[in-house]
Amino acid sequence: MSKNKGKWLTDQYWVTEFNYLEEVRSQFTLPEDVRIHDATLREAEQTPHVVIKPDEKLRIYEALDDMGVYSIELLPIISSDDREVARELVKMRRAGRKAKVFFLCRWDAKEVDFAVENGADGIVVECPGSPWFGQVVWGLDENGMIERLTKTTVHAKKQGIYTAVMPWEDTKAPVQFLERMFKSVVNEGGADEVTYTDTMGFGLPVTTTYMIRKIREWVPGVRVGMHAHNDFGLATAVMLSAVVGGASTVHTCVNTLGERAGNASTEEVALNVELLLGLDTGVKLDRLYPVSRLVSEITKIPVPSNKPVIGDNEFTYESGMVVDMLLRMSRTERPFSTMPFLPEVIGRKGHKIVLGKMSGGTVIKNKLADLKLTATKEQVSEIVERVKREAIVRKWSIPDELFESIARAVLKS
Repeated sequence: MSKNKGKWLTDQYWVTEFNYLEEVRSQFTLPEDVRIHDATLREAEQTPHVVIKPDEKLRIYEALDDMGVYSIELLPIISSDDREVARELVKMRRAGRKAKVFFLCRWDAKEVDFAVENGADGIVVECPGSPWFGQVVWGLDENGMIERLTKTTVHAKKQGIYTAVMPWEDTKAPVQFLERMFKSVVNEGGADEVTYTDTMGFGLPVTTTYMIRKIREWVPGVRVGMHAHNDFGLATAVMLSAVVGGASTVHTCVNTLGERAGNASTEEVALNVELLLGLDTGVKLDRLYPVSRLVSEITKIPVPSNKPVIGDNEFTYESGMVVDMLLRMSRTERPFSTMPFLPEVIGRKGHKIVLGKMSGGTVIKNKLADLKLTATKEQVSEIVERVKREAIVRKWSIPDELFESIARAVLKS
């Protein structure tokens, strides 16, 4: 029996043991734990059409803190409201909240000073990581970019604030340039943490693992973080690949919110790191679903029904064979055998069975039993047929009220 059985098989979920085979794990360079750095308070408003009011930002911070994220990030320079929110968040932190409050700063000493003066736990210094952007937008060559970023880092560290450096679009930069930049901000600037960014989300997972390992070689002993967007649908996979390479901080947003196609999803990354990699994130997984719904309501961005982890379809079943297996397994010591995990793991209650074109006799008999109705084998078959026909006409599932009407009509005939 695998010594990691408690990681892949518990009383709430059963994932593949293959993730924990020694032959597989020997290829990993995992950190001891993983910090979830949630950027929802910044990136959510970079989602097109989204505006979050100051009081709503405070409520989201409370929810993220209750959920157990390590730190949150916001951008105070956007407006006077955001600067006031930043101050309020620091007050909440000092009053006993645990989630650290990080301010995002551009490579500007004045923005660093604002963070220091207002008591931020730390800063994330952003700047272009691609020489192309440095030249076109700022008129800086490679040396000028490295000099400016290092100077800002030195300024921050002189004031004693925790400093994470996050050049963006690293995936479009020459490797040699990245090496020079990261070494400079750490060796000369004194940065506490460096973040590798895949701003457009097109680095393959294996590429991400390789680059995280290279960065850890360049600046040993410094925490390495990962920030990625979901334009190619790879953000969660990229985050796991970064952790496999040794990254110990992952930047995420609730509900995959963020610029364009969004950032890596907080709920997906936290659950994957915990269940599939077996590492501690400090996140209370049973808060994932409630927090997701809160953020969805506030941002007015609905969660797609087929969204991984927190979408409605995750625990909704229609197919006859699947429902039959689900009901059989529900009576065993492993009721989650036909699920990825029990709904309660992420803070949901139970599963939902709907009637439709794919429904079979088992679910029909169970629905009849709920109504305290009995039917012959032939009547069950007729009800199944009528349910399928009605679902085809409606191109959707059948509500319980209509099912009862169909069932009673068949039983009376």
